[in-house]
Amino acid sequence: MSEDLHLKTTEINLPKFLKTSLKDQIILNVKIPPLSNSHLIRTYKIMARAQNTHAIVNAGFNFHVDKNQKILTSNIVYGSISPTYNHARNVENILKGQPLFSDETLRMALVKLQEDIVPLDDPSEPSPFCKKAIALGLFYKAILSLSPSVNPRYASGGSELVRPLSSGIQSYETDKSLWPLNQPVPKLEALSQCSGEALYSCDNVSGPRDVHVAFVLSTICLGEIVQFDTTEVLKIPGVVAFLSAKDIPGTNSFIPKDEQFEEEILASKKISYYGQPIGLIAAISRKLAIKAAGLVKVSYKKYDTKPVLSITEALNAPDKQNRIREDVTIKATDKGNETTHTIKGHYYIPDQYHFTMETQSCRAELTRRGIRVWSATQWMDLVQIAVARSLDLPLNSVDVSAGRVGGAYGGKASRSALPACAAALAAHALGRGASLVMPLTDNMHAVGKRQAARFEYELGVNNDGVIQHADIVYYSDCGYSYNDSSGSEIASTMANLYDTSRWNIKGYSVLTDKAGNTWCRAPATTEGTAIAEHLMERISHITKKDPIDIRKINIAPKHNKVKDMIDTFKMDTNYNDRRAEIEKYNATNAWKKKGLQLTIMSYPIVYYGNFSVTISVYHADGTILMSHGGIEMGQGINTKAAQVCAYTLKVPLSMVTVRGSDNFVSPNSMASSGSITSEAVAFATVKACNELLKRLETVKEELDEPTWQEVVKAAYDKGINLQVNAMTSQLDNLVGYPVYGVCSAEVHLDVLSGTHIINRVDLLEDTGRSLNPDLDVGQIEGAFVMGLGLWTTEHLIYDASGQLLTNRTWTYKPPGACDIPVDFRISFSRNSINNNGVLGSKATGEPAFVLAVVVVHALHEAIVEARKEYGYNDTEWVHVDTPYCVENIIRGISPNIKSYKLK
Repeated sequence: MSEDLHLKTTEINLPKFLKTSLKDQIILNVKIPPLSNSHLIRTYKIMARAQNTHAIVNAGFNFHVDKNQKILTSNIVYGSISPTYNHARNVENILKGQPLFSDETLRMALVKLQEDIVPLDDPSEPSPFCKKAIALGLFYKAILSLSPSVNPRYASGGSELVRPLSSGIQSYETDKSLWPLNQPVPKLEALSQCSGEALYSCDNVSGPRDVHVAFVLSTICLGEIVQFDTTEVLKIPGVVAFLSAKDIPGTNSFIPKDEQFEEEILASKKISYYGQPIGLIAAISRKLAIKAAGLVKVSYKKYDTKPVLSITEALNAPDKQNRIREDVTIKATDKGNETTHTIKGHYYIPDQYHFTMETQSCRAELTRRGIRVWSATQWMDLVQIAVARSLDLPLNSVDVSAGRVGGAYGGKASRSALPACAAALAAHALGRGASLVMPLTDNMHAVGKRQAARFEYELGVNNDGVIQHADIVYYSDCGYSYNDSSGSEIASTMANLYDTSRWNIKGYSVLTDKAGNTWCRAPATTEGTAIAEHLMERISHITKKDPIDIRKINIAPKHNKVKDMIDTFKMDTNYNDRRAEIEKYNATNAWKKKGLQLTIMSYPIVYYGNFSVTISVYHADGTILMSHGGIEMGQGINTKAAQVCAYTLKVPLSMVTVRGSDNFVSPNSMASSGSITSEAVAFATVKACNELLKRLETVKEELDEPTWQEVVKAAYDKGINLQVNAMTSQLDNLVGYPVYGVCSAEVHLDVLSGTHIINRVDLLEDTGRSLNPDLDVGQIEGAFVMGLGLWTTEHLIYDASGQLLTNRTWTYKPPGACDIPVDFRISFSRNSINNNGVLGSKATGEPAFVLAVVVVHALHEAIVEARKEYGYNDTEWVHVDTPYCVENIIRGISPNIKSYKLK
C-alpha cells in the first residue's frame, strides 16, 4: 500500500431503521496523514447484476496493524448473511496479534469464518452455500488486495472487475440508389417515445365517470372458490363494484378458438394456479382499485394435492399420464457404425418473464353500436373475438385499436385477451369507461412465461466428432394449459442446421400447476438451437477437438454457407489470436479467468397469416397516410412500411405518415409475431403501391414530367380513387428462408465472487439487403441482450405452495445497462440479397436472441478453468445449472478454502 494513503473508519449517524442491519457495513474511506500504525480497509458489494439491485453479500474489512503488519484490532462485517450475523467477532478475536499477511493467519481466519457464517435460507435469494462461498471469497480477496507481496498468479484475485465505458461498432453496407429503402433512418416515433409524448393504450384521458379496474388474484394454487366476501371492501369510498365470473354475459374464456383448451377470464369455481384471476374490483382510481382488490376476502376449499411446479415433478407425479402429451416423433433415416465415444446427459432451458415497459393493459368504453377497446395487444383479431364472445356481442360491435405497444415479445399475443375481456366486462356491466393496467407483481403472477424445456440425450460419435446416432427426448413446460405450446416446433429447429439424419427425437408438452405459459421471443428456436449447440460442446469435450471444427463437420450440406461465414468471421475478429491470449491469461491468473467461445445459427423464417395495408393519398398536397394490420411494438414496423411506400411511389419519406392499427381498417389480421410482420406488411405495401401506380399511369402520360403532387391532383380531378388496399396472405406463396448467424463472446470471470463482465461480443448476421440498417442493428442488439437475461440473470423461483417468489425487480433481475457487452460489434453479411424475402431483406426481430447462448459456453470455459485452481482434474463434463447466474456459477466452480493462499 502506498505511503501516503492510509484509511480510517469514520463514525456515521444512521437512520434508526438502518442501524440494526447496516451500522457495521457502512465504511467511509478517507485519506489521513501517515501514521506508524495503519488502518487497511476494503469494502465489497456482490450483486446478481451490475447495478440497480441489492447485494447477494456485502462486506467490509478494516485491519488496524502495527509497523510489523501484526493485527492490533480488526473489523470484519457482512451484510445479507442473516439478521443475527453482521459482525465476525470470533474471527476478530483470534486475529489479534497475528501477522496479517501470512498463509497461516489466512487459513485460520477462513476456517473460523466457515464455521461461524450460517446464512439465512431464503428461497427467493441465492442459497446459503452460495452466500457462504462468496463471503469467504471476499475475505480472501480483501487480504490479497492489501498484501504488499503475493504470488503473481494470485494477485489479480485482489482486484475487482472494472467495467470500461460501453462502446459498439455497427458494420453494414447501403445502396444510396435505393434510398429511402435501405437507408439507416431513425424510427419515426423515436423522439416522441423518448420525450414521453407517445401515447399507449391506457393514456387516453379518463372521463369523470370512468373507473379503474384491478384483478383479484387467487392466493392458493389448487382448490375451489367457496365464496367471496366483499362487504367491507364495497364500503370503501371510491370503490364502485366487484365483478365475478357470474357477471360475464357470454362465454367465460379469453381463448376464443373452439379447438383450443378453455382458459377462464375469471375462475368460476376451480383454481388451477396461484395468482389466477378470480374477480375484478372497479374503483375511481387505479391505486384504490389495486388496494381494494387485495382486501377482498375469499373462502377456498383447498385440495390436498401438492402442486406440480416443474417438468421433473410432472414426470414423477401420480397423474403424469394426464400431464404429458406426445407432440412429435422423428425417426433417424441413417445410422453410423463408427461410434467410439458415447455421451449421456441432460440440459435445461429456463423459463423467462416477458419484461416489457408496459404491462398487460387495456381501456374499454361503450359506444352507440357496441364497445371500443384500446388494447396493448399483438393480436387485434383474437382480442376482438374474445371480447365479442365474452359479452355475447356480434364482432361488428367490437372496435379494437392498438396504436402502439410498449414491448410485447409474445406475451401480448393470446395473453392480451385476458385484460381486454376484463376491461370490457367492467365497461359493459357498469356502463362506464374502464381502464385496466396490471401492476408488475400481478402481471408476473397471473400471466404465463416462456416455456421452460428439459432435454435428455444419448449420443454416439466417432473420433472426428461426427454424430453416429442420437436419441433425444425433450419436455416443454406449458403451465396449466396446452394452448400456446411450442413443443412440436422445437424438434424442427433442432434439425434446421446440423445433419440430423441419424437423430431420433421425441418431444412432449407437459402440464404444470402454473399460469398458462406462452410464446416468448424466439419460441422453440431458442430451445432447439440451445440444445444443438450444447451437444456440439459436449462432443468437443469428449473428443478434445476445437468446438468450431465439431460444428463445421456436423453441418448439413445445404447449410454450407455457414462454414464460409465462420471462416470470414474468425479472420475479421482475430479469433485465433484472441484465444491464444486468453489461454496465456488463464495460465498466469488463478482467480480471474477468461473465456472465448463461438456459436452459430440457422433461424427458420416461415410466413403465415393475413396482413393488410391501406394507403390514402390526399389531393391537396399529395401527402400519404398509411395503416396496416401489424402492431408497432418497438420493432420499427411503421418506419419500414413508410420507407417501402416512399421507395415504391418515388416520393420523399417525409410525405408518408403511418397511423395506428385498428380492426376496421385492417380486419382479420394475424398476430404480429415470428419476426415476419414487417416483411409481410412491406409486401402488402408494395402490392398496394403498385395498384395505385397502375391507376395513375394514364394521368401521368398526359402530363409533361409532372411532379407527384401534380399527378395526384390530376387523378383526383378525373375521379380516380386515391385509396388502395392490399393484403399479404397464404395465396402469395411467400417462401420461407433461413437466417444465418455467427457470434462470439469473450467473458471475464471473477472466480472469488462469481461475477462476470462480458468484455466483447462480435455478431455477424445474414440480414439480406436490410430495409433499414439502423432499425435492424437495434433489433439484433436488443434480441441478444434479452437472451443474456435468459441465460445469466433472470431466474423464476416458486415456493412449495405454487407462489412466484421472484415477482418484482427486487428479486427478478433482467439485465441492465452495465450487463450488456462492454464492446458490442454488429456486422451484416456483405453483398447479401435474399431472393426469397421481400425486397431482398431478411427478418431480424428474433434470430439474434438464440445466439446469446454463446455467453453460456464462454462462461462454462471460464468455470472449468477456475476449477483447476481448486484441484479439480475434470475428465467428465462439468454440469452447470442454467441460468449462469452468480449462484450457479459458484456451484459450478465448487470453491474450497484450502486453495486460498498468498505465497
